[in-house]
Amino acid sequence: MNTIIIDGTSDLERAAHDFIAQMEDHTVFAFHAPMGTGKTTFIKAVCEGLGVADVINSPTFSIINEYRSDQTGELIY
Repeated sequence: MNTIIIDGTSDLERAAHDFIAQMEDHTVFAFHAPMGTGKTTFIKAVCEGLGVADVINSPTFSIINEYRSDQTGELIY
């Protein structure tokens, strides 16, 4: 997978689409970075890019979050 650089919030939509385009058949990803670096914000952008209309919460303090894409009906965890 290539490195995706995000210089600011205006880059989020592009970065999320770049990430989605590189996912291929992979379905599990780990995001590791210090608190406050924008993991949740990026994951929200990815979920929105995948067609999730639900409220997207921080994955840090949850056992599991489940969302359904309005575009494909596919579940996203």
